[in-house]
Amino acid sequence: METISLKNSNYFSKLMLNYINQDENLKDFYNLFPIKENYIKQAQNKLEHYKNREILVDQISKQLGHLELSKKQQKNLKKLSENNTVTITTGHQLNLFTGPIFFFYKILQVIKACKELNKEQSEINFVPMFWMATEDHDFEEINHFKFGDRIIHWDKEFGGPVGRLSTDGLQKVFDSFLSLLPNGKKKTELQNLIEVSYLSNENLTNATRKLVHLLFKDLGLLMIDGDDKELKKLMIPTFEEELIESTSFKKVIPQNEKLEQLGYSIQVNPREINLFYINQNNSRERIIEQNGTYFVNNTSIKFSKEEIIADLHQNPDKFSPNVILRPLYQETILPNVAYVGGGGEMAYWLQLKEMFNKFEVDFPLLVLRNSLLIRTEKQHEKQQKLDLSNEDLFSNSLAITKKRSIKSSKIAPKIPELEEELKSIFERLEHLSSLTESSFADMIQAQRTKQLKGFEKIKQRLVHAEVKKNEDLLKRIEQLLNDLSQQNGLQERVKNFADFDYINIQYFIDFIEDSLRPFDFEFIINTLKEEL
Repeated sequence: METISLKNSNYFSKLMLNYINQDENLKDFYNLFPIKENYIKQAQNKLEHYKNREILVDQISKQLGHLELSKKQQKNLKKLSENNTVTITTGHQLNLFTGPIFFFYKILQVIKACKELNKEQSEINFVPMFWMATEDHDFEEINHFKFGDRIIHWDKEFGGPVGRLSTDGLQKVFDSFLSLLPNGKKKTELQNLIEVSYLSNENLTNATRKLVHLLFKDLGLLMIDGDDKELKKLMIPTFEEELIESTSFKKVIPQNEKLEQLGYSIQVNPREINLFYINQNNSRERIIEQNGTYFVNNTSIKFSKEEIIADLHQNPDKFSPNVILRPLYQETILPNVAYVGGGGEMAYWLQLKEMFNKFEVDFPLLVLRNSLLIRTEKQHEKQQKLDLSNEDLFSNSLAITKKRSIKSSKIAPKIPELEEELKSIFERLEHLSSLTESSFADMIQAQRTKQLKGFEKIKQRLVHAEVKKNEDLLKRIEQLLNDLSQQNGLQERVKNFADFDYINIQYFIDFIEDSLRPFDFEFIINTLKEEL
């Protein structure tokens, strides 16, 4: 296993690079930085204030009641009822068949972090938790996954919380996918996963919960669905204040302005009310207040202030937090100490600290998830034969070939010297021009600009000619980067877990878990053995 710096991967924002380097200007946007010793400090702080353990354990037990829990899951659920237990959490949309492979990285990082912390001390129990984004209504983001050069797409219209979506029609989708796989152990294993999860459950929440359970049950992962009336009862005071006072808007906007003044882009912008309303036909629409009347966007539903507050108290499950309030909901109901997420998630969490302070909820450690590039042994051999560094795997084939071609060229090293000579000639001419009329100086300056532009074209033609001489090298590098899915982005954001060649899924999961470094911030590169 090897690593490169996140900076050298060229795929992380200035905000994330500065955050992991603990830039002084960002320290007001979070509490503790996620070094290992701060997990214990954060846990001690959280345990002093956390009050919702009994209802949490009761509801998780009900949500997982139809699953056959592993011994580790049973043990973790029992631990969760104890007053010295906290969680480390990650969350994700209900992507079809997990979506891109980083889904595995987030979950396995949470599991491994808990495992290491529990091994090193016994004062506090750490339990891994997966937050299912069942209330998300952006079906277009989750209704597909990529396999090879094909996109497996679930063509269906839906506009409400995706977790409530019927799984009708998925048989045809997965039949199409499975037809692309050669017969063998891998196909049989994936087919069994699909049948027991998606084809044996009536909605996407239950199907995804079952899939995640089958993949990670033996590692003790627990799952939670926030689309739960009893859990939302805990948020009634918060939601009521949000409806009346627009509190989150007032607290997040100043944070956004401070981040913008520091030169960072804003990930999400709050609305005056950061709540949706889920009506009887399962549509999920924004709540908008105008002159004391509350409207549900794109519907005929409206309330007076008294009516909407009464509805909230009677039917809290109809009220759904958006991306601004969902983290607050999560941290209210869970004894959570750390949230593991990608760069985009971390960016919007950094906007929320003052809102957490206002509602007196502990702000968790923000952990940038590990990134991992998986290569096969054959791909590693090709990389070595092509003399490519690990950093080269994050470039593109043309840039690498240009650099290599110029380095090996007998002509290219002489070009800068000739360019300097050309500039020197015009500098001497400009000196001479100062001894005569100004129009002569203007003509020399115009010629200088023209000749240097022409020289730039000569350089470009030279590079093109040198690259053409190395056309075979270009094709071989291009092929390797395409095989790794690294040519125009990161492998982890493109490939699905079904894309990889592994002995079996459990072996693949073990390989990923072993590769991850939950308390480090580097890009990991590891080689997957195809045979034992």
